Amino acid sequence: MTIDTSISRGSDEGLVLAGYALTELMRNATFSEIVFLLLASRKPTAAEARLTDAILVSCSDHGLNAPSAHVARASASCGVPLATAVATGIASIGTHHGGAGEACAHLLQEGLLSGKGENEGEGDLARIADRLLDEGLGQGRNLPGFGHRVYKDADPRSVLLLGMAGELKLSGRHCELARVLETRLEARKGKRLVLNVDGAQAAILSDLGLPWNRVQSFFIIGRSLGLCAQVLEELGSGQALAYVKASPASQNYVGPDVREWSAS
Repeated sequence: MTIDTSISRGSDEGLVLAGYALTELMRNATFSEIVFLLLASRKPTAAEARLTDAILVSCSDHGLNAPSAHVARASASCGVPLATAVATGIASIGTHHGGAGEACAHLLQEGLLSGKGENEGEGDLARIADRLLDEGLGQGRNLPGFGHRVYKDADPRSVLLLGMAGELKLSGRHCELARVLETRLEARKGKRLVLNVDGAQAAILSDLGLPWNRVQSFFIIGRSLGLCAQVLEELGSGQALAYVKASPASQNYVGPDVREWSAS
C-alpha cells in the first residue's frame, strides 16, 4: 500500500522533510522555523520565525491551575511515567481549554471572508464586528479570545505579541478586526473584556496565512514543553498524590443527604 504525503520521505540517503534534507535543517533551521514549515507548508521569513518563537513561548505555561497542567500533575502523582502524564495533559486540551485560539481564528477568518466586497477601512471592520457580535451575543455565546479572569485592562502577552507583529510588519486585517471587536464588545457589554493571548495568537496566525484549524497546533506544541517541566517536578517530589493534596480546589457537595439503599 502506498500513502501519499507531503510531509516527509525516508531513503538510504536520509530523511527529507517538506522537501528539505533533515540534516540540512538540523544544521541551519530553528525549531520554530520547522514548526512553521510543517504547519504552514512553506518556509517562514526571518520575521515570521521570530513571531512564531514568541507565540510558542507564550503557550508554554499558563500556571499551575491551568487544566492541562493540573491534570498532568495529578496523573503523575499517581505514579505513571512521564509520557503518560504529559499525554494525559495534552488529552485535556479541547474546546474549553486551549480551544479559544482556534475558535477565535475561525471567527476572524470567516468574518473577513463574509465581509469581502465591502469598502476597505475602519467602517468596514466595524460593520463586520457588529455582525459577528450580533450573531454571537444574540445566541448567548461568549466571544472566544476575549476576556480574562486575571487581566482586566489588558493582557500583557497580547500587548507584546501584537506589538511585535506591528514592528515586524506582519500585522494585518485579522489583527485590526480583533482590535475593533475588543472596542465594540466593550461598548455592547458596558465593561472591558480584553483581547487575551488566545485571541492575539489567533489574529496573528491568521494574518500569517494559517487556516483556523491549524491554530490549536501551536498551543499544543508550546504547552507540551511546559507539561514536561510540570510533570518532571511532580515526579521528583517523591510524594504520592502530593499535588492533589496540595490543590487549592475545595469541594462543596450538593448531592442528596446520606440515604439507605432499599431492595426493590
